[in-house]
Amino acid sequence: MDLDPERNQLRWGRSRASFAKPDYDAFWSIVEGHGGTSLGRKRDYDWMHFQLCNE
Repeated sequence: MDLDPERNQLRWGRSRASFAKPDYDAFWSIVEGHGGTSLGRKRDYDWMHFQLCNE
């Protein structure tokens, strides 16, 4: 699922992606608190996706 792709395009980095802004810190805390991983936060691209895995 693409989350808000118009404001978080695949190759955009933190300087352009909406999900990289401080307004989304709480969102990322929830995602990461449930084991989610974001390439945006790890590698600064693809901010519109995150992955959840069971271990």
